[in-house]
Amino acid sequence: MSVNANDIFIGEVASVQNYGAFIKIPGNKQQGLVHRTQLSRVPVDDATEVLSKGDKVWAKVIGMDDGKISLSMKLVDQGSGRDLDPNGVQIFQDEQRRKIQPNTKGKKTIQLDAIYNTKCVKCGTGGHLAKDCFKSTSGKTYDILPENDDVEESTTNPIQSKSSDIVNQDVLPTEASLKKKKKKKKKELKKKKKRKRHLSVSSSNSASSEESSKRKSKKHKKRKKN
Repeated sequence: MSVNANDIFIGEVASVQNYGAFIKIPGNKQQGLVHRTQLSRVPVDDATEVLSKGDKVWAKVIGMDDGKISLSMKLVDQGSGRDLDPNGVQIFQDEQRRKIQPNTKGKKTIQLDAIYNTKCVKCGTGGHLAKDCFKSTSGKTYDILPENDDVEESTTNPIQSKSSDIVNQDVLPTEASLKKKKKKKKKELKKKKKRKRHLSVSSSNSASSEESSKRKSKKHKKRKKN
């Protein structure tokens, strides 16, 4: 029995691997493979969790390449055997996704977290390549802007920050305010001392003037008597 594209048949599961299941094709010695991505419309990571050897399933031929037959179960109603993708739209979409997002499972990608012993040709500094340099041909240099989160943290609510500073200044005295208070106290003490000195000097002067006037008056009386 020859197999053609888009043929639908009931086949028996010959063997199951984690990547897919091999299905016996009626009247044909060759087997077809249902990849785990074609088992169900729901993503399947391990085909052994869905199928077992000897299961009877509906399958559709979706590809034939170099003698290999690709089958799909998700494109066929497993209850009635009805074709769920008669125009091949789903097959085309799956193929496009496979080309755009190839399977990289198991492959390790090499990532360089830092660049060592490199010197930029443009600016002459080390640590980066010329293609990553932010110095323009005109000689101007540009800095990298911080992330949005950092900008928001540093610039958000400036009114609140000012108000909080004002509140803190009112509640908790700062060093500058304490120094001002100390200076004021010193000035007041100096003024008080000056006043005291002035009062003491003026009182002593007044006392001495009184004594001298008394002496003068006594001398004057004595002269009159004589």
